[in-house]
Amino acid sequence: MKNQLIAITGAVALSTVAFAGSASAKEVKIQSGDTLSKLAATHGTTVSNLKQLNGLSTDLIYAGELLEVGGNGVAPVQQKPVYQAPVKQVQTQTTYKAPAPVQQKQAAPVQKAAPVQQAPTYKAPVKQAPVKQQPVYKAPVKKASTSSNYQGSSSSAKSWIAHKESTNNYNARSATGKYVGKYQLDRSYLKGDYSPANQERVADKYVKDRYGSWNNAKAAWQQKGWY
Repeated sequence: MKNQLIAITGAVALSTVAFAGSASAKEVKIQSGDTLSKLAATHGTTVSNLKQLNGLSTDLIYAGELLEVGGNGVAPVQQKPVYQAPVKQVQTQTTYKAPAPVQQKQAAPVQKAAPVQQAPTYKAPVKQAPVKQQPVYKAPVKKASTSSNYQGSSSSAKSWIAHKESTNNYNARSATGKYVGKYQLDRSYLKGDYSPANQERVADKYVKDRYGSWNNAKAAWQQKGWY
């Protein structure tokens, strides 16, 4: 197929493209099963020449289309534009003929797919377990006995243990509530009497029966971390 472009501005016509051998150009109709290599061999030319003649960028051709094979297998020669002198027309008015409009096929409108509605995901309510608070142990209040003035023995080892166990606090309690007071004695030893005097008396008796002295109790504490 050969296209010829002529631009006319005012009264000047300029031919921009001319092809050598246009009179001998040959076109063939592509048949099913034809390829560029087959047609090039049949018409004595090359595949690259066929692609150049027909403005092809790939080797794909389609049955039913016209393919220019050239009169002698030679690619067209581009010539320089030929200047043509302006032609004066006698008529004072020119009739302008608009080019026939090219009807373009409109693409079918793309229908948007309906949105997919997702069923809501049911989330069961999360029940929080009630926090159980440990009951605060309250020691029974007993009337002071005649032995409530018991002061207990005194030694540096005893003071050292009292500081380690409770920082010398008669009201100290362990996390479990099992150990009570300044010396963190088992509450079963105190038998419900948490008074300072009773704590001193029970602590002295406990240390004497178990270790023999507060110094021995301190040595045991330093070794084990408790006495």
